[in-house]
Amino acid sequence: MSYAPVVQTMDSFHTPLWGMVTYLKIYTPDYKHLSWLQVWETFAEVYPDRWAMEFFPPATEMINEAHVYHLWMLPEGWIQPERMNLAVKYRH
Repeated sequence: MSYAPVVQTMDSFHTPLWGMVTYLKIYTPDYKHLSWLQVWETFAEVYPDRWAMEFFPPATEMINEAHVYHLWMLPEGWIQPERMNLAVKYRH
């Protein structure tokens, strides 16, 4: 049996650089592997028009026991710096 991915909103907290960020977990109840696009589609379905980041830890902090994807959603209205805007760079 295959399950649809879910978004679990875990916590919100203030950061000096970005303001309030919200910690999200995306996974399936059977912890199957999800592609990058599946993670994005699941996130966008629940939080359309929002930005989120995924961090990759150094080897000493790596936990690889289940296919759980951790995102940090930026505050509503956050606009990425121009240098980070790949849509502008690649959509001429």
